[in-house]
Amino acid sequence: MKFVPFKPEHFPILISWFHSEAEVVQWGGPLMHFPLDEPQLQNLLDECDSTPPRRMCWMIMEDNLYIGHIELWFDWRNGNATVQRVAINPEHRGLGYSKKMMKLVMEQAFAFPEIFRLELNVYTFNTAAIKTYTRVGFTHEGTRRSSTLVGPERWDTAIMAILRDEYRPGGR
Repeated sequence: MKFVPFKPEHFPILISWFHSEAEVVQWGGPLMHFPLDEPQLQNLLDECDSTPPRRMCWMIMEDNLYIGHIELWFDWRNGNATVQRVAINPEHRGLGYSKKMMKLVMEQAFAFPEIFRLELNVYTFNTAAIKTYTRVGFTHEGTRRSSTLVGPERWDTAIMAILRDEYRPGGR
């Protein structure tokens, strides 16, 4: 598995993985909307161009196939990074890629000595993702109840994190 920097030529691939408002929001959070389009993705890429980067975005490749997407967002002042927009290509779900992908993104985040805390947000109904995040060492810290409106539904958001001193490279 390898991380490939996310570029405009990847936009159509990623866009093809999402077919509803609920899917886009589950992946991208409440600020993303359906249909997912190139301007929304370009806005993410624009944050990757600063030094130090505000955001890092990757497509994930395995056997010359794009199997996923993942991002890190940085709060350098406070030493925090946030895992964002984790997606597995629908044709490759359930094959164990998310655990490998999370381990690699954790390595990326903690390779920066300034980063002490790595966190993420996940909707509480996404039990498969929560199970994966727990397996790689994240701890559930709390829940923002009724935090996101999607159509007539309100979704709760779980907050999970791992600290540098809890992180075990290659572990779990």
